[in-house]
Amino acid sequence: MTVSEGRATADLRAATETAAETATGAEPGRRPGRALSPTGARYVLLIVTLVLAGAFAGQVVHGLVLGPSWAEAALQCWEEGRRLFPDSGQSQAEHWSRCTGPLQRRQALVSLAGAAAVLLLGLAVMWTLPRRLMRGAGPLKTAPPDWQERVGRIAAEMGVRRPPCVMWGGGQVREAFVLGRGSRCRIILPRGMRLLGDEEAEAILRHEIGHVAAGDVTLVWLTRGMWWALPPVLLTAPLVAAVQGWRSRDTSAWHMLAQPFWAEYGVRAAVLAVTATLVAQMIMRSREHEADLAAVRGQSVAPWETLLGGPGPAPRSWLDAARANHPTHRRRMSVLRAPHLQLAPTVLDTLVVGLLAAVLLDSVHGLATLLLTGTSWSAAPVSALAAGLLLAVGWGLPVWRGALAQRNGTAPPSRWLPLALGVSTAAGLLVRLQGAGTTAQGPMLGWTLLLALPAAVVGAAALSTAFAGLWSRRRGAGDSTIRDRLTVIAVSTLLFSGALWLAMDFSVFLRLFSADPVLGAALLTGPYSPSSGYKAVASAAIAVPAVWCAVRGSHRPEHRPRLHLHLHRWLPALTAVGAAGAAVTARLAYRSSATAGDWTGTWRLDVLTALCAGAVCAVMLVVLRGSGGLGHVLYAAPLTTVATVTVLWATRFGSWKHPFEAWGSVLVTSSLAGLAVVLLALAVPAGFLPTWDSGRRAVQIAVPALAVIVAAAAVLALQHSGDTLLLR
Repeated sequence: MTVSEGRATADLRAATETAAETATGAEPGRRPGRALSPTGARYVLLIVTLVLAGAFAGQVVHGLVLGPSWAEAALQCWEEGRRLFPDSGQSQAEHWSRCTGPLQRRQALVSLAGAAAVLLLGLAVMWTLPRRLMRGAGPLKTAPPDWQERVGRIAAEMGVRRPPCVMWGGGQVREAFVLGRGSRCRIILPRGMRLLGDEEAEAILRHEIGHVAAGDVTLVWLTRGMWWALPPVLLTAPLVAAVQGWRSRDTSAWHMLAQPFWAEYGVRAAVLAVTATLVAQMIMRSREHEADLAAVRGQSVAPWETLLGGPGPAPRSWLDAARANHPTHRRRMSVLRAPHLQLAPTVLDTLVVGLLAAVLLDSVHGLATLLLTGTSWSAAPVSALAAGLLLAVGWGLPVWRGALAQRNGTAPPSRWLPLALGVSTAAGLLVRLQGAGTTAQGPMLGWTLLLALPAAVVGAAALSTAFAGLWSRRRGAGDSTIRDRLTVIAVSTLLFSGALWLAMDFSVFLRLFSADPVLGAALLTGPYSPSSGYKAVASAAIAVPAVWCAVRGSHRPEHRPRLHLHLHRWLPALTAVGAAGAAVTARLAYRSSATAGDWTGTWRLDVLTALCAGAVCAVMLVVLRGSGGLGHVLYAAPLTTVATVTVLWATRFGSWKHPFEAWGSVLVTSSLAGLAVVLLALAVPAGFLPTWDSGRRAVQIAVPALAVIVAAAAVLALQHSGDTLLLR
């Protein structure tokens, strides 16, 4: 921040103390959290981008250097398998997988070495650039004691335990900046600051100490030194190819680099470079906003409003505005007056997060496939968990912060942001870093994933938004704890990871059916999935905090009559009880007992009956509240499903050889896994609906009654559908 900006920095005190605490996620007198702030989430995006670039370059280098030996060894494994198992194609494939396992793991390790290389370069830059800047700012001189006392007082007010040392820079220093960490932290001031008034000088000091309080003094150098780490790694592969061509007698460096493969490589490298640049710019601007908001905490607003009318900097061209690391004064003033603008995800945030999540999903899936070759483990859950965690940090947390700010009367985020997230996810699938050279084959697991996965992400985003709203209503805005944030991250990770895993399974199973492929794939993805146990556990883990929020959530009885409030609060429970009771009655009245010869069909019908009950409950809650009902769907629908299948299990308790094992590992897991597919599909259209009030008392009474009718009709229709849904 330059000295000429001293008057404009008065906008640092334009917001109230409560608004600043809400935006930074801190409580009065406490240091604001770093890792869970908007800037902290963007640091995660930048690190992921650098790691992906390094792994991409490492994979290509492996193909150039070790590719011939890999192909020769793989061919030997294949010929050995044909010789040992001449009549069994499956045995040949299993032998080839075991034989090539070490080769595949070596390829994955080389890719990971590229990722480690770019991180090491980034760490080296973080250590080198501050020292280089320190030498260029000299000769340095310690500021007088009164300046140090002022900084100590400000640091104590802002929760910084170790106040930084204040030093005057040389004549070439034109702006204040902060360097170092802990006891070695220093604020370097231009000597012209001595000519400023007390209020302007203190504003600049508070802003710089705000960076210290935010904890981004060290990590910020990763953004400034990104171009020292990213280009060398991305240029390593073409440089290796050029050297190989130069040393070979049969070709040349130009011929090696003229291959079509390098055009694909260049496009992918450009996408990574542009993404890293956008993320770095977002970090640099958001960290300024966070320092501003930390600086105004506890300060009076009135004295600074007068100073805001002073002359601002010259207008920027669009190119300068795009390249600027600092936001405009008008934008700073807007954020200080309305801190929620800094909290909710923007369109650019959404597009970058979706793109990186899909690229990460593909890259981790490829690397995990290599590392797990020859084992019984699957790469799908590993890749889904990695991408889901990124979506939780980049989308789930910002949406939750926006929900907290919305309780202060701010406008809710656009309902179309989940669509932008899905579109960018589809674009990320087309990038396919692990598929360089095989672009014509389409996304991993086939072209169907290009439709299934973005739709699943849109549904998970809608459910994540609903959970954020449900959780934010439990407490007042600004009164969040680490437990709240970790819960939001955990639930969002489960939602997105589960959605990605379901989409990947659906794309795989879609190829197995010739008749009714969509229905068969949906059934194998949900109730009849080999991994239904994991999906059921994830559904239960989401439902538990959701029901806790609903039980302890805040309500506003002063605006409703007592009886109206009672019905409104218990409508999800009444709807769940009605749907479960009707489903059980219809199932037992139509076919009251199981037969030994049709036992598989019987338990599958019980599972589908419970699935119908949960789906009806979910639809009725959406009808009642629109997208606002999705939060209650997260716990009401699973409880309905579990209650229904438990009653059906109890009526046949004596028929099970191991009844308790059957209840937990067969009936509950299958029904909850199927419900996960239904809720994800329901959330895609429901997320675009507005939120409306539950209406009059008569309407609220009619909803449980309607759930009874629809659930009974759905179960009767299910039992008349034949064996189509039983996959027999």
